[in-house]
Amino acid sequence: MMKVSCLYLMLGLSTIVAQTTILRLPLFHGIFYDLLIPLVVFLSLNPPKRKGVLVVMILGLIMDLLSGGIFGIYLSVYFWIFLLVKSLSRYFDVGDTIFQSVLIGVCVLGQHLMFCISVADPWNGAQLLAAQTGPVLLQTIFAALTGPGILMLLGRLQTRFQTRSSGAQREMGSL
Repeated sequence: MMKVSCLYLMLGLSTIVAQTTILRLPLFHGIFYDLLIPLVVFLSLNPPKRKGVLVVMILGLIMDLLSGGIFGIYLSVYFWIFLLVKSLSRYFDVGDTIFQSVLIGVCVLGQHLMFCISVADPWNGAQLLAAQTGPVLLQTIFAALTGPGILMLLGRLQTRFQTRSSGAQREMGSL
């Protein structure tokens, strides 16, 4: 299981580097959402709780260090998304594609609301929210459309990685 956690850390680090360099270019501005959100949702649904939350906390800390934003905001948002999805998975069928779509869209929308609340002063908060409505809605819809596909891809990656690592362990045991 430790190898799978390292796989998700490497995947998360690659995503962070791509988000903080390539996706910050003006060409992509306002289109892409935080691509770590589907990874956080996946980690809250699949691996054991302790290892998943550890990976989420490490990725949140790294994102805070590299993003240049308010320190602790990504760590907090990812942690709350992890807990929310973990709690919802007890009561709802989170394997349904439509539910996953809505869930990831709501997580992206929630992240934007947290950013707005933490950045805006009380007097200009409504103006900031009104100015960001278009890009936030676009990103939320884009997340809802692409999120389930990303979760499916991560599931296949995990299955393939676990199959290979269990095969390697059987070979080592037969020697």
